[in-house]
Amino acid sequence: MTLNRVIYGCLLFLSFLFAYFYGGVVPYMLLFTAIMLPLLSLAYTLIIYYRFKYFQEVDKKFIIKGDTVNYNFIVSNEDFMFYPYIKVTFYGTETIFAEQFRTKLFSLQPYSSKTFTFKLHCKYSGNYEIGVKEFEFEDFLGIFKLTYREPFPLLIQVYPRVIILNRFKLKMDFPTEFYSSLTSRYEDIGTLDDIRKYTYGDNLKKVHWKLTAKLNELMVRKFQGTIEASAVIMLDLKKSNLSYEQNTIIEDKLIESAISVAHYCLQSWIPINLVYYIKEIVNIRAVNPYGFQYIYDNMAQVRFIDGFKISDILSVYTKNNVVKSNLLIFTADLNYELYENIYNTTFSGFNVILVYISPEEFTGGVNKETENIIRNIHKIGASVYKLNIKDDIKSVLEG
Repeated sequence: MTLNRVIYGCLLFLSFLFAYFYGGVVPYMLLFTAIMLPLLSLAYTLIIYYRFKYFQEVDKKFIIKGDTVNYNFIVSNEDFMFYPYIKVTFYGTETIFAEQFRTKLFSLQPYSSKTFTFKLHCKYSGNYEIGVKEFEFEDFLGIFKLTYREPFPLLIQVYPRVIILNRFKLKMDFPTEFYSSLTSRYEDIGTLDDIRKYTYGDNLKKVHWKLTAKLNELMVRKFQGTIEASAVIMLDLKKSNLSYEQNTIIEDKLIESAISVAHYCLQSWIPINLVYYIKEIVNIRAVNPYGFQYIYDNMAQVRFIDGFKISDILSVYTKNNVVKSNLLIFTADLNYELYENIYNTTFSGFNVILVYISPEEFTGGVNKETENIIRNIHKIGASVYKLNIKDDIKSVLEG
């Protein structure tokens, strides 16, 4: 475009000199043409700018990790005019779909349209902006450029998979001498918080025979003198200092493993509290399988952010909750500060289970400090599940 403007400027200057020194009809006609031609070209391009039409869509509303989605994009010319130059750039070039969303250059004949279809393989769960970002229109002479920006991208949400766990080690009974004092935002889902699915090792005196007969499955009630097993699922939503794609992979692994454990607990009628930090500590409760969908939707929509550390969330939560339970921490950032909080939490009566999503594959191999922390956590009686990027979640969590 710069070259075209230089050439045009030279031609306009020469036309002016020709008219100035020679005068007459022809030189002035050339000068008039040199002045008017770009103005007409600009006016033509303005008509295109205001008259073009486009449409975009994805062919699925509910998308689960692993699905392939078709994104369709159509540009139409409903006029008798030729559209000489259209350049389209897209949202999504900084996401996992960068390879698909390449810039498109084309022209349009009168009364015609162009359709582009992008196949998007949704490898990881998360929220993504896709679709048209801007159109660029150039005039015939290549002197002017008009840009139309689309302010609102298409938003697609890729939901995580739920991996069905057949077993996951939890402590089943806690002493009753404690009481609860919850200070964070709290939601209760379901009503049967004193009933759960029978787990191997439960005393048969605890079986709720009427409900067992109705559901055709062994169900047990709270046993006098103990509090039934419950689980707090605590998510570390602090972003790592890695690339966009590396963070996406780690976040996907963390959410998928947490959702799978939540599903296992609720299907076993073990109440859970989902705890994480976004502007404030969020605490969402579900007590039976009917509450899973709400937990699933909530976990699928969480955003990883910079700032608040999981060790701070753990400290605040345990200080304000004296009812002891299984406390599951899902994190990709294991450090001595977190270890100290796990140490204190374990000795205050919680059964701490750490699910550590290891970024070793992205950070250059085994971290000796991290391995030392894991050994120390084992020594104080807490459990650790270490998930590498390529590990199978089901195999590790059931092991």
